[in-house]
Amino acid sequence: MSLLQELIIEYNKEQKEEVYKKIIHEIQTCEMLYSAFSPVTKGHYVDYVNGMPTAFIFSEKGFCENFCKHIKADGMTTGIAECKKDSRLSMFADFHRSGFEAVLVDNGQHRIQIELPELINIPNFDNLPENERPVINPQLFLSASLFFQCLENKSVTPDKEMNLLVDTYNARFLIPVDGEPQGNQITVPALERNDGKKVVPFFTDSTEAKKYDAKGRFKFFPADFKQMKEFTDAGETVVLNPFGFNFNITKQTCEGMISASKMVPKDNAGRAVIYTIERPSPMLVRKLSELCDEDGRVRKAYLKGIRKNGKNNVIVVLDCGDKPAEEAKEAVEHIYGRAKEIFSEEFEFFSTFNNIGKLTADSTEPFFEIITVDVSDPDFEVEEV
Repeated sequence: MSLLQELIIEYNKEQKEEVYKKIIHEIQTCEMLYSAFSPVTKGHYVDYVNGMPTAFIFSEKGFCENFCKHIKADGMTTGIAECKKDSRLSMFADFHRSGFEAVLVDNGQHRIQIELPELINIPNFDNLPENERPVINPQLFLSASLFFQCLENKSVTPDKEMNLLVDTYNARFLIPVDGEPQGNQITVPALERNDGKKVVPFFTDSTEAKKYDAKGRFKFFPADFKQMKEFTDAGETVVLNPFGFNFNITKQTCEGMISASKMVPKDNAGRAVIYTIERPSPMLVRKLSELCDEDGRVRKAYLKGIRKNGKNNVIVVLDCGDKPAEEAKEAVEHIYGRAKEIFSEEFEFFSTFNNIGKLTADSTEPFFEIITVDVSDPDFEVEEV
């Protein structure tokens, strides 16, 4: 058994601070760690754990192999990447670039989740003028990784597609430039795909750009959705990160991005990520169901996670059937008020008349539903007990 696994077992028993510090040090300095990666995205495998986008690392290769078998049973392909001690900081920095907020160590064994800032200093560029900030897109990278991973086993949900479209719409990119600009005109070299078709490469950051231009032949200029749309309007196909998740973008895709950007809620940091709560608290579901039943106007209710400004909230969406919008609003306000009396958690309540409510209802199974049965139906029988 590895020292790291021993420390995790010890910490999980008594939660001692000094043991936690030893775990952090061991993750940073042990000779070898193993991580799960996705051949589909050519990046780290990601999933939400406790509401945080999380990378999966392992103290022993066998643990990682078992994890990959588990993921394969769900129809997704994963592989194993080795990370030696001298590459550790680079791996953590790549986790940040990829949009991860935490790592889960030894999933499937005695495990522990560590938030990424505990392992590496996260740079803050917020105080720099926008034109001096490096082009980096953790949020977009995360959304793309989740989307293309799920595309493999056909488990993409509308919220994952929506997140990808909106993040791409809001992003800044890097594009290669061949030669010096001529006035406002630049020449972007085409990239030839395996099928012979030429496409326009865009990149989320300098790491992805270097995969295309390892010899440093080109300069890279910042670009945004406006430039992307100009290429697609001219009939070109843009490929975002062609040596990574390889997102092909056409004129129709750009139109979808514009529509999606009008549907997703925004906060001070940009856009909030919507995600599925895999195992909601049974008590939470029961109490909310009781409130919906007590109100009498709710026909269906849905739960979703939303992460804004680094914090997790719960979205509760109420579908009041054929009730008018004003009555649905009253039901939302009533149940929200009752929920505040019962729960300490933060909630955001919507009806299906709201865009985010409609999106959530379209992409989630209800946790509460009133089913009406026509007792006059000749096929309907009540079985005597």
